Amino acid sequence: MLDASPCGGLLRETAMDDAWLERVVDQEEADGRFATPEAKAANDKGRRFFADMHRVSLKDDHQWMAKQVYLNVGNFLLGVAAMGLDAVPIEGFDAEVLDAEFGLKEKGYTSLVVVPVGHHSIEDFNAGLPEITSAA
Repeated sequence: MLDASPCGGLLRETAMDDAWLERVVDQEEADGRFATPEAKAANDKGRRFFADMHRVSLKDDHQWMAKQVYLNVGNFLLGVAAMGLDAVPIEGFDAEVLDAEFGLKEKGYTSLVVVPVGHHSIEDFNAGLPEITSAA
């Protein structure tokens, strides 16, 4: 990580309100995602069903949004590896400091994961060690 050239952060929205949901579906429409107005309405209805389940019924929308980011972390790591690059997701950072440095709160975001990308150093003793995935 000390010599990684790009280092990205994966963020989540701080609020999933109706205005945000409307911006998402409008952007998807602008991007040509929907063949018909009915397809747009059906997509929006489905998204709002799950959003409201977490916003209203379960009241765990922040946790749910974080889980959505982690699904993307997995895809990102897979894509990076397919390009022959190394990457490591890191949660052990001070999110408040990072958020303040980039003004994320003011933009409606908070940081969840930092991912340095590059090639591991030949001096990285840890790269050749076996991974321990379970104590059992």
